[in-house]
Amino acid sequence: MLGKLLKHEWKAHWKVPTLLLGVLMIIAVVAGLTFLMPIWDSEWIGLPLSAMMLVMLFYMAMIAASFGIVLYFAVRYYKSMFTDEGYLTHTLPVTARELLFGKIITMTAWNLIAGIVVLLSIAVFFGIVILALASKDSSFAFDFFDFLSEMKEVFASPYMEGFGGFCASMIAMALTGSVGGTMIIIGSVNLGQMVRKHRILGAIGAYFAIYSVIQIIVFAVMMPFIFKMAFQMEHTDMSEMSVFGVYTPIYVIMSVVYLIAAVGLYILSEYLIRRQLELE
Repeated sequence: MLGKLLKHEWKAHWKVPTLLLGVLMIIAVVAGLTFLMPIWDSEWIGLPLSAMMLVMLFYMAMIAASFGIVLYFAVRYYKSMFTDEGYLTHTLPVTARELLFGKIITMTAWNLIAGIVVLLSIAVFFGIVILALASKDSSFAFDFFDFLSEMKEVFASPYMEGFGGFCASMIAMALTGSVGGTMIIIGSVNLGQMVRKHRILGAIGAYFAIYSVIQIIVFAVMMPFIFKMAFQMEHTDMSEMSVFGVYTPIYVIMSVVYLIAAVGLYILSEYLIRRQLELE
């Protein structure tokens, strides 16, 4: 039954996130292509400001798309679980656990997709900008094979020691962060329903409270590692240190905290839906 529920969730919710991410990619391409305009060949005094405004436009588009997806799924979860739609949702022949898993998997998948598209849009935007500048000024041009050769030397240097572990920790943080972000939203909405007359305000307040607590825990857990790294940096030759060895433990800690928070919020959410459910 969970498979059917996931299929329904995906069909019901794919349009808005796809539209937002599609608009982001279009803005990335259009903003990048503007650097091909003849005005960039002039000596107009406002060129630096214009370039900064284009970069800011692209940055705001990334923020808007990411926040829009989060807000959309938060609203859809609230409406499908606690408003008039909730009466239909809770009459489905599924358990509370299956219902939650369907929401969590769909929202987490879109969090990951949004993150990938945002990274892709950054690559597209700056790739087009570099190509545009290279087409106007030969000093920006570079040989691809020379670039690969230089990158090979960089990866062979001592500074890249621990790069594999760093990548693994980044992937782990992305996965646990996506699940954790989903559970913060779901947990906040569920807790907000305990404030019967002000459910939306309760959910917003619960979100900031949960997020703040998680950040405090992350900071508190990382403090010993930060002091240890500072001590090592003070007593070690910087030329022998790898930046990846410094950040990998931090990302591992964040991944563990996000995972624990996600599990805790899931247990709380399932309990509230099973025992404390009250529709509007």
